[in-house]
Amino acid sequence: MSLKDLYDKNVNIMEYFRERENTSNNTLNSIMTSYDLQAGSYIKDYEDDNESDNYHINNERISLKSKVYKEKFITAIKDVFDKFDYSTVLEAGVGEATTLNFIIEKCNKNAKYYGFDLAPSRIMQGQRFLKKYNNSAELIVGNLLQTPYEDNAFDIVYTVHSIEPNTDKASDILKELYRITNKYLILIEPCYELGNEETKKNIDKHKYIKNLKAITDSLGYKIIEYKLFPIGTYANQPQLLIIEKNAKAQNKEAVKYCCPICQNHLVTSTQFGEVNYFCKECLVVYPVLKNVPLLTKEHAILFTQYLE
Repeated sequence: MSLKDLYDKNVNIMEYFRERENTSNNTLNSIMTSYDLQAGSYIKDYEDDNESDNYHINNERISLKSKVYKEKFITAIKDVFDKFDYSTVLEAGVGEATTLNFIIEKCNKNAKYYGFDLAPSRIMQGQRFLKKYNNSAELIVGNLLQTPYEDNAFDIVYTVHSIEPNTDKASDILKELYRITNKYLILIEPCYELGNEETKKNIDKHKYIKNLKAITDSLGYKIIEYKLFPIGTYANQPQLLIIEKNAKAQNKEAVKYCCPICQNHLVTSTQFGEVNYFCKECLVVYPVLKNVPLLTKEHAILFTQYLE
């Protein structure tokens, strides 16, 4: 039976990989496979506008339709963003852009918006979703552990339940996101420490991250806000954790892509009918398929004479 067949039968793919590989952690391959298979499901849930009682506002369980929930959730994020001055925003783990799309609509109209996700199919769905609402952002395939961006590239980097499944990689992910943050790193991630009993059970069951604040403290980063996010899923309550960096601002016209392996800038080259990206140091090509740039080391193709 294929992984697609298992997914269609409502098998939890990450749990399937954990059992098959006899591990208590969610591996990169299991996360990528799970999210790529479910591409489009977040958009469908929003557009179907179904009602669920699995939401909370200020820790009180509440029933809401999908569109009302999304409106309230984005408004809560806007309230956070409005405290800060920014011109560039990156959503790390952008999924199908169902959050980023409405942040673009509600927040700073003059800012430039970016997003990356591990699953190519989700990025393709996200591009279509943004286009449907006449919004634009640069979306690429990237890895939380090795992002294809230069240091201090974005005024705000934020996550919404994207660090969540990376069981034992939270510290490394925080270091990487902090590297590319210029001013603020805003994390909206499930919280075992502040969450209710259902949230604790859910995190234990799915092997989600724990102790995000303690990890942040251990890295010596400056936390300026830490609390339960005012709205979220009742059985997977998120925290709001804001880290301030205040790096020296860079003078740049646009965010440039870097090799996720060596951090050198990539050469843009038109070959085979599409723009691709080449690293002169690693001698690898990062292809663009169906208008989706694949900027992870897993997608890198060794091609020493690519530019000849």
